[in-house]
Amino acid sequence: MTTINQPKPAVDNNTTAPTTAPLELSSFDRYLLAHTKASTRWGHVVAMGAALATPATAPKGKRLRRTLLGVPVFFSIAWPSHFIFERNMPVGFTDSKAAFSGDLRMIWMMVTGRNRELAERIEELQRLLADQAGDR
Repeated sequence: MTTINQPKPAVDNNTTAPTTAPLELSSFDRYLLAHTKASTRWGHVVAMGAALATPATAPKGKRLRRTLLGVPVFFSIAWPSHFIFERNMPVGFTDSKAAFSGDLRMIWMMVTGRNRELAERIEELQRLLADQAGDR
């Protein structure tokens, strides 16, 4: 988990200044911070759709080959969305396990109509990070 500092009331009764206590971010929170723009999140949804459609369109006998082709199809669509819209590096470059689970969770939330919930969580995380940076 990534740790950031968050203000916490001081324990010492003689002082009123807050001290800082660590705030831990889950791997999904860190993943979301790399997907702040809706265009990036929707790019991942399109990429997953294309990756799933790749083997579905294959003639019999070639489905395994097309299934394996789905992986580069996904990444060839999802990763450029990071470079173009977010101007950051995909999480998969540094933590492939978090990227895989984060992709599945985020895409599921997107296709079930919970994009607003994701956007609100991202805004909350950005506020926490800004508050933490301001306390330094």
